[in-house]
Amino acid sequence: MGRSSKKRTKRDPLSIALRFIKFRARSQWEVENRLKREGFSDEVINQTIQKLKESAFIDDEKFAYLYAYDSLVIHYKGPYRIRYELRQLHVDEYIIEDAIKKVLEEVDVQEIIEKLTKGLDEHKKREKLYRHGFGGDW
Repeated sequence: MGRSSKKRTKRDPLSIALRFIKFRARSQWEVENRLKREGFSDEVINQTIQKLKESAFIDDEKFAYLYAYDSLVIHYKGPYRIRYELRQLHVDEYIIEDAIKKVLEEVDVQEIIEKLTKGLDEHKKREKLYRHGFGGDW
């Protein structure tokens, strides 16, 4: 049997949001969407988001930096692909650009590119770099 509607209305939006962000950092938009899907009003969602921001559970700048860092270092995604994915998560453009800039300053991108393209001829290297979002300037 499914959950009763009474049980759903008694649920605390803050608890739902905290459970949602427990597994990985989330953008503000992701948390808002989750609470909307749970059926909460815009007013309740806004109050919950404000509490989460005040407690530093939601911080789009930190989220964008961590997302960009992990995407580059762990998943070998380039700046173009990272930018696209963060836009899909509705992170503000200036936050995206700042996060990517910081990560590119901290990480040895050439080393990542070498790992990603090891053993490939020039043509296949270029193709793989484009697919991973590195563009033509690498």
